[in-house]
Amino acid sequence: MRRIAVMTMVGLAFAALGAAGAVGLCDYRPPQTDLTSLWLSGTYRYFDDPATQGVDINAGRAGISLNKLFDSPGFGYSLTGLGELSLVNLVVANIAAQGSGTVRYYFVPGEPFFGFGGLNVGYATSQPQPGVTLSLGAGYGRFADVTPLAKAFRIQKMLLSRKAIGRELPDQTLLDVASEIGRWAEYVEGKDPVDAAKDLAAAVVLLIEQAAGASIDPRSVLAVEDEILSTGTGRYCGWAIQAGLGYELVDPYGGQQDLVVTLSADAAYAPDPDAQLLFRTVATGPFDIMNEHTLSVTLSYEQALSPTSSLQGNAALQRVKPHGLEPRDSLSMNAQLTFTVGKANLGVGVALGKAAEATGWSVDLNLSLSMKIL
Repeated sequence: MRRIAVMTMVGLAFAALGAAGAVGLCDYRPPQTDLTSLWLSGTYRYFDDPATQGVDINAGRAGISLNKLFDSPGFGYSLTGLGELSLVNLVVANIAAQGSGTVRYYFVPGEPFFGFGGLNVGYATSQPQPGVTLSLGAGYGRFADVTPLAKAFRIQKMLLSRKAIGRELPDQTLLDVASEIGRWAEYVEGKDPVDAAKDLAAAVVLLIEQAAGASIDPRSVLAVEDEILSTGTGRYCGWAIQAGLGYELVDPYGGQQDLVVTLSADAAYAPDPDAQLLFRTVATGPFDIMNEHTLSVTLSYEQALSPTSSLQGNAALQRVKPHGLEPRDSLSMNAQLTFTVGKANLGVGVALGKAAEATGWSVDLNLSLSMKIL
């Protein structure tokens, strides 16, 4: 009886997988990936209650977030950075910053095995100095720019809403459209981007018309061109794990410089064209890494709510565990609802922070202004 129940559950699981066989963003495999994202943000609050002595609130914070990813069949690199500066009465109250860079060489072009060299830097106000580690090692995994398939899904959604097509496109057609959009660099070479978009849109529309058995009207063709030219946030998928040996160029507590073990894991997932989840964790320490280490973890999520609004969230943890001492943790989290106004974003958000020496969490409700530079 138990065996039958187990087999039934397994059958249901495979049936569910089969039912969920529709193409997803992470099924797309481009020949090359090149994505850059740089965000600046800032908040400031001032409040003076005449019933109390002195200024009640005079504080602000500024933040910067960088993600750069390049991946080709034989070579790749990535840069990540997250920094936050808090001010109280125009005096620096807390600084937290994390940054890393990794260069990857794939032993066999197109395969996921690679050797790497990397540099990790971390600093928090509670540390006497930054921690800097240089590392070499090997790993497994790849990342892919799935923005072309995200655009293909958006084009399909737009055409359905305009009733230019009567049903969703076959999976293979969506992948073919994404592959064509992925050839943008070929189309734009030596041409004006607007002219290149017209040529690319014509090729995309032809693929859609052949699959849908319908003729796309001129206004919808123009909308396809607009989507091709759109420069919204890129989407990417993939994961990588790596391990190696490093040399501690600078110990955050002024300890002895020595060989260290470095471990890291990265993941990116785009559940749909309007969402992106990013994760990164890096641990460095001596061979007895469980009892002495520096750990950095960052997590970010973005969800587009409309063409002019989105929900963004970030979380960062930095743990420094000296040998024979208790670990010291610095944490920060923030969530923000943003509205696009021209090239800037106005936001309403909440931020939580806890420095290593603090006994509780700071809470900040704010209005903010941020701008995507790249």
